[in-house]
Amino acid sequence: MAISVFSFYLNLDINKELKSTLMPYTGWGFGRGYMTAMLFILIGLTAAKGSTSRTLQFLRIFIILLMSVNIYDGVQDWLSITPEDYTNPNPYLRYDALTPIYTIITPSFWVVVMLTALVWNYFQNKKKAI
Repeated sequence: MAISVFSFYLNLDINKELKSTLMPYTGWGFGRGYMTAMLFILIGLTAAKGSTSRTLQFLRIFIILLMSVNIYDGVQDWLSITPEDYTNPNPYLRYDALTPIYTIITPSFWVVVMLTALVWNYFQNKKKAI
């Protein structure tokens, strides 16, 4: 949620200098994928008629899917970069060497954490059922 609020703040006209400074690290679509995930979390929590644990499992799976799409976009963006993009004087067109950390590695870490929690819960529930 903090990332999405910061992305709205970053897109205000008064923050053009800050945005141009952060653009090589965050890319153009900073915070967009997280806003979609937050919308579906809100919809899932308000429309849940079943058990809370089932709703949370569904939301985890949905967030994992959305983050996987963002990881795919990050990989495609990283593969399309040319050596000139690292030294471009225009901050909106410059690509930083640390960008894959923010667009690929960090979301991948959270996908692994959430998948681990899902698998752990699945086996815990399976043991209780037996």
